[in-house]
Amino acid sequence: MNKPPSKILSATTADERFEHIQAFFDTTRGQLTIGEIPPIRRAALAAVGKKVRVALVCGETETVSDLLQRLNAALGKAAAENTVIDEVLPEIKRRR
Repeated sequence: MNKPPSKILSATTADERFEHIQAFFDTTRGQLTIGEIPPIRRAALAAVGKKVRVALVCGETETVSDLLQRLNAALGKAAAENTVIDEVLPEIKRRR
């Protein structure tokens, strides 16, 4: 009897999907936060101490998985280009 394909990712696949998040943890003493940054209901933040590297606003229909994928890609870009990616501050200013 054949088993249905598992929906659980193998450890290797999961590691590859989040390679830049893993590198962020391996090379910094940084932290990731997912949650509310008032007035933004859902956001993701990657920072080292008080220095933000990436701040993303979660879209209305965006899933947590989608947000984590974007965070992973943004961390890769921020590291490669030595830049900050910030969607949160412009959104806060727009809402004022």
